[in-house]
Amino acid sequence: MTGASRIDGQPLPQEKMSTDFSFIILALSLLVMTMLMVAGRKIMVNGLSAIGFRRQPDLAPPGTSEVFVWPFFFRNIFTVLNVGLFATAALLLTDMIRYDDPYGSVKLAAILTGSFLAALMLRHLTCIMAAEATGWKELFREYMNVVYNAWFANAIILFILNGLILFAPLNNTVPLIVSGLAISAIFLIIRVLRLLTIFNRRHISILYYILYLCALEVLPVLVILKILGVF
Repeated sequence: MTGASRIDGQPLPQEKMSTDFSFIILALSLLVMTMLMVAGRKIMVNGLSAIGFRRQPDLAPPGTSEVFVWPFFFRNIFTVLNVGLFATAALLLTDMIRYDDPYGSVKLAAILTGSFLAALMLRHLTCIMAAEATGWKELFREYMNVVYNAWFANAIILFILNGLILFAPLNNTVPLIVSGLAISAIFLIIRVLRLLTIFNRRHISILYYILYLCALEVLPVLVILKILGVF
């Protein structure tokens, strides 16, 4: 009778992201989206129309304080969660950042989400200060309405991509990550062009447009890069 020998199997690949944490974020996002669709659908649809280039009705956009109340608050929660989760997945799954412990992804997601939220609040504060200094309150209210809704539309797409990237049985997630980055870049271009449209419609000098473009679009990005220690 010959003895059987035990052969060691191949170790499972290390998990780069915490699937439990990712599932919680996606489940919470789905719950928030369901609430928005049930109780605030009309407001959300009207808000998303603000990022289009068709002539908008002459209605006053939401005030700066209204972004913190229902349903705008939950819209922003959905946006921040999914942008932060996508950024985390993009960095970890492309090995730009590595952690020995998959729960390091929770820490990274918290940092990225907090940085994105800080950038949004910085832009919001800058718009309030600029509106008070120039008297162009309606202009900056309209611009902030475009910014929040553009990020929300972007986050809806990223929400779908997050689910596919993290839970679909894919051999290569890089094409989806690149697609998400490309879509985000497109929405950034839309915001820049919509800002130009707003300035042009109100007959404001192009020099002011360039100045506020740097302050409102470039500065928040620099803040995020500084928080992440890029420079």
